[in-house]
Amino acid sequence: MRVAARDPDLLLIAAMSEPPPLDEARSSLEFWRRRRARLPVYRVGARREAGLMVARWQARVAEAERLRYGTGIVGLVRRLLAGDAPSVRGLARRWVPRRLVVLAVGVLAAWLAVCVLVLAAIASLVT
Repeated sequence: MRVAARDPDLLLIAAMSEPPPLDEARSSLEFWRRRRARLPVYRVGARREAGLMVARWQARVAEAERLRYGTGIVGLVRRLLAGDAPSVRGLARRWVPRRLVVLAVGVLAAWLAVCVLVLAAIASLVT
């Protein structure tokens, strides 16, 4: 078993399969996001490539963050203590189910509609 652990090919494969450093991954992600935003609409292939690269680098950044900070609540606390707060959108996407978001938006829209109807009824009674 020791021979396999010292095999340079296996060590190279292990090193290449690790996620990149977090700062490097974030800068690459930002590069691909800017590239996709700069490309004109008619460059469909280049925009598709940039979109795929954004998705790949988002996964690599997430893996590098998991490697650096850990997972779950402990990882979140370590991340906050390091001064690297995650975006609210990222937290919502990870922890709030989509159906719950749709339900909350629907309830809010219904509540606003009721408020508008009540105000319209009050305005018609006053005049």
